[in-house]
Amino acid sequence: MAENQGAMLKAAFAALALTVLLAGCGGGGGGSNTTAQPPGSVKVTMSDFKFDPNALTVPAGKSVFYLVNNGPASHDMTIADSSGKVIAKSSLVQSGDTSTFTVDNLAAGKYQVYCDVVGHKDAGMVGTLTVT
Repeated sequence: MAENQGAMLKAAFAALALTVLLAGCGGGGGGSNTTAQPPGSVKVTMSDFKFDPNALTVPAGKSVFYLVNNGPASHDMTIADSSGKVIAKSSLVQSGDTSTFTVDNLAAGKYQVYCDVVGHKDAGMVGTLTVT
């Protein structure tokens, strides 16, 4: 009987260990680094502390940005108008992940793009967005 309990305990421990290992393999909230770039999207690579390219041009209306985080820190992409009002903000993209960021109804004009993570904008993670 004691042998049976020991075997059950070992099996339970093995199942718990497997569950913990599999949970550690889950993806982040910003997408997956295996996701392909959507057709028609604009690829923006984020790293510490820049956007590449940092000058973007898109047509008015719906815009789709394919965000690739190549840096060791998490980043986002925030779009603000000339008065500083935030027009749109992506989800936080974890290091090594990608994310698709869709903005509907962008009006023609010039916008500032920046990372809203504390300290990143001040470190120079800014760019421009021209909507034609």
